[in-house]
Amino acid sequence: MFLDLVGGECPGPLFVPVKRRAPLITSGKNAGRRRRRRERRAMPPWVRLSDIRPFYREAKRLTRETGVLHVVDHIVPLDGKIVCGLHAPHNLRVIPWYENAIKGWFYWPGMPFEQLELL
Repeated sequence: MFLDLVGGECPGPLFVPVKRRAPLITSGKNAGRRRRRRERRAMPPWVRLSDIRPFYREAKRLTRETGVLHVVDHIVPLDGKIVCGLHAPHNLRVIPWYENAIKGWFYWPGMPFEQLELL
């Protein structure tokens, strides 16, 4: 059914729909390469790989000792919807994979929306 715009009726939404990004593919041959490329782009020139490797070693050690998969988490996400963090030691921590999966790229400490909940 075609609606008449002269009468004040609108045939569609009153807002422009947001164009969604393609989902990040986290499996397959190129997924690891894509992740490493994204991390390299987010690594400032003053960071050395020798500063970052201990986090990955610690994650591997905790996984082996506890039997629960531990991963290196970026506190402020590299490709967040609102912010983009750095691949640097001050932005890394080792946590169980489930906590990291729940957090996703939707949360980081001190995010502005957290302050609104306090009011």
